[in-house]
Amino acid sequence: MPAKSFRRHGLRQTRPMNTLLTGLALFFILFALAAGPVSGSEEGGLPAKAGNYKIGVGDLLQIEVYDEPDLSVEVRVLTDGLISVPLIGAVAARGLTVTEFESKLTKLLGEKYLVDPHVTVIVKEFSNVYVFGEVKNPGAFPLTGKMTVFEAVTLAGGFTEVANRSGVKVNRQKDGAETTYQLDIERLAKKGDTSQDMELESNDRVIV
Repeated sequence: MPAKSFRRHGLRQTRPMNTLLTGLALFFILFALAAGPVSGSEEGGLPAKAGNYKIGVGDLLQIEVYDEPDLSVEVRVLTDGLISVPLIGAVAARGLTVTEFESKLTKLLGEKYLVDPHVTVIVKEFSNVYVFGEVKNPGAFPLTGKMTVFEAVTLAGGFTEVANRSGVKVNRQKDGAETTYQLDIERLAKKGDTSQDMELESNDRVIV
């Protein structure tokens, strides 16, 4: 077949396919616009980097120092709130936000060891809070961000019919001492008294 005829034959065959592809592309563009932006997260719905999350005992941290693979490690926060970082040694992490801890490591590495270090901290495994007593699904729940007592009880399925909602306790272990807080969730639910709720920390135990 002459080359000229072959080109025309090919053009006749590809026009329907081009039209179909154009239509599909337009469909997916319209679908994406309707769906809105997708939030970035790791598999399982956990945030890849929660900058305002306060680091707690038991968290597994991934520390990456740009262009310094020997300094990039995975470490778990110990019961004393410390982690061990190459070159620096023991560093207090508990109670700091991810962003604050990044800044702290950047400063420590820059003071003695590196020129203009770039540090990234990611929480790979979150510590838990525990909900016991008269809730429908007691157990451990990952503290993936800010969580209050009321939210923790909700994650545990809510109160049972016999629960004493005005006598909810939170036990917190810190620096070798245990502190107990008592909250009236009934007052919170009925009157909106937010003073009867509190933000939980890692390993807190909520007892209903």
